[in-house]
Amino acid sequence: MIPNPAQAAPPDGLYDIVVLAPEESIWPLVVFIALACLLLGGLIGMGFYLLRSRRPQTIRETPFGEARRRLRELEQSHDELEPNRFSLAVSETVKDFLAATFADPVRFETTQEFLSRLSWQGTKLPSAAQQSLRGFLIAAEEVKFGNAPDANRKTLPLLHRANEMLSLCRTISSEPSGKGHRKS
Repeated sequence: MIPNPAQAAPPDGLYDIVVLAPEESIWPLVVFIALACLLLGGLIGMGFYLLRSRRPQTIRETPFGEARRRLRELEQSHDELEPNRFSLAVSETVKDFLAATFADPVRFETTQEFLSRLSWQGTKLPSAAQQSLRGFLIAAEEVKFGNAPDANRKTLPLLHRANEMLSLCRTISSEPSGKGHRKS
């Protein structure tokens, strides 16, 4: 058979229009989507970090402010607490304040240990604060462990003494000569 010339030769422009190419791989698309997800996740994470870091920092209360706040709370709950618990909370508040303000270990001592150290070694507390603290701790011990029938009446004067001592110590620690605490 003789080949038909019209069937044998394709038209001239047919091969230029249809370009045969191998099938494209899907892996470049997968890698691109994965990188885009990682980038988006990183941007979201950075946004959360920046929002958290711009949050205003809580201002830490001064030792005096914290002690005054605790004493006000104790005064409000005065009727709800037993006298020994009340006086214990008041004396612990004062000891915390003195330890934070003057870096004295009074917080971790009993009254007898403090008085003993006061008579033998001295303390980091100024002398006016030492005298006031001595009287306060003795009065607090009487209320805590005395089991007196009138112990409830002695708690508010103890609270007032604690407030006076805080004011005295704040005055001492804010004076220019009070910055260098001397041992007595």
